[in-house]
Amino acid sequence: MSFSEILKGITQDVKGAKGAAVVGMDGIIVDEYIVSPEADMQSLSAEYGNILKEVQQASLSLQLGSAREFAVMTDRSNLIISRINDDYFLTLLISSSAGLGKGRFKAKIAAMRLEKEF
Repeated sequence: MSFSEILKGITQDVKGAKGAAVVGMDGIIVDEYIVSPEADMQSLSAEYGNILKEVQQASLSLQLGSAREFAVMTDRSNLIISRINDDYFLTLLISSSAGLGKGRFKAKIAAMRLEKEF
């Protein structure tokens, strides 16, 4: 299954999904699927990719293990970030009224599928 198919599938499975992307730890998008024109996955991925690096460093410094996932909730949208492997992560942007739990679950499943593609 291709990256595009996996990204399209996750956005179709999660009501309120605005977009999804596979991103390198350098913040550069490998592939993306956009549902809503307001989903600027490039900017989101670059900015929150830096935060993922900081969360990862803090987790390792505190001997909590490697950070696998985090979510950011805002007034208009929720962003779910799931690590695929050490070099890539998945971002899923959903509306704030969408089901965060389902989004997290689907992002985790998609990240596992994407890991097999690398």
